Amino acid sequence: MDDDELDLGEAAAFILGERPGLGEDAVRTVLNELRDPPVRNADGMAVDLITRLHPGIRARDVRMILDEWREYARLAVEEDWD
Repeated sequence: MDDDELDLGEAAAFILGERPGLGEDAVRTVLNELRDPPVRNADGMAVDLITRLHPGIRARDVRMILDEWREYARLAVEEDWD
């Protein structure tokens, strides 16, 4: 893994810490399927992909996961955050 890649395990822990009502399986599935958080204007495609491949995951949950994942990514590049 190079320095620019986000740690998916840390991202999952962050998301679950921020949104404890989300299922761990759903969070890990979204992160593993996409590998990187999409830009905001690609949310529709990402939600469609995940809900088609994994019909048990609700679109609302995917959107929450994407929002928190982007927040994790933003924080991860800040030098004083750990």
